[in-house]
Amino acid sequence: MDRAYLTFRGQVAEDFGFRVTTDVKTLPAGNAVYNGLVVRLKYAYLQWDYLHSSENNAVTGWARIGQIHTVVIDDEERFWPRWLQKTALEYWGVQPSSADEGASTNLSLPNKWGQFYFTIGNGGGYETAVDADRYKDVAGRLDITPFAKSTGRLKTLTITPWYQIGETQSGLAGLIKAGLQNNAGGVFIGMNDPALTWGLEYGERSFETQPVGAILTTDGVVKDGFIQVRPSIFKDPKGTPWGIVVRYDKWTASTTGVTPTIDRTLWIAGVFLDVAKSSSFGITYTDDKGNATTNAPQKTYVQLNWQVTF
Repeated sequence: MDRAYLTFRGQVAEDFGFRVTTDVKTLPAGNAVYNGLVVRLKYAYLQWDYLHSSENNAVTGWARIGQIHTVVIDDEERFWPRWLQKTALEYWGVQPSSADEGASTNLSLPNKWGQFYFTIGNGGGYETAVDADRYKDVAGRLDITPFAKSTGRLKTLTITPWYQIGETQSGLAGLIKAGLQNNAGGVFIGMNDPALTWGLEYGERSFETQPVGAILTTDGVVKDGFIQVRPSIFKDPKGTPWGIVVRYDKWTASTTGVTPTIDRTLWIAGVFLDVAKSSSFGITYTDDKGNATTNAPQKTYVQLNWQVTF
């Protein structure tokens, strides 16, 4: 087993609920402390539903505080099957984590035009304890659904621009540590129809590090696209739910004073079968290669994937 998420939800009062999700994963081989499965806290937040409406076309809103979703990763996972691989933004570190400690709010737009999500977070993600970081990341995402009132396949077409601006503290010793730039942004366009799901994306990140004395700036850009097709469902919604998925990523990054520039590509191709509404089985081929990198070695492999939700 590679990963398991255990989620607990409940209500503490009218309009107030909570969610706690633990992330069970395998530590990399050679870990100095422990080799095996560990349980980490991924999501843990209180939610206040502060704006209600009995009409489908009206505005609704909620707010969360705690260990919450970051600006865009979980939103994109409505289109890309996360159980096969991370989204491109998370894979290449444009958005390093899907959860972070902070506060957020979400407002649905009138007449089904979409939604707006705003968040303030520590910026380190849920895998790093940075609650003492005095600097924060501010981010916003707008989901625009221009054909949501239609009945055709374009009903789920979504255009999502997003942007993040913030700082993280340096690793140098000192009572008050300097703030280092941590900005990102991009746009995603996709459609999530049972027979045809696809997405096109552009994302970029610019951040600073200070390993010794001088501040280094790293600029990275990802361009990616994917398509997921269930051929038999085109003619019959009750057809056999097997499908084909293909994805391509192009990642480039450069750091001041460091050579060579990182230039990588990622291909994912596979077939899958939805054996039930809550379970899918797939086989994928992955080819990740490029000219240079420090944290993603070149690799080619075939992977067997099985997802069960209960």
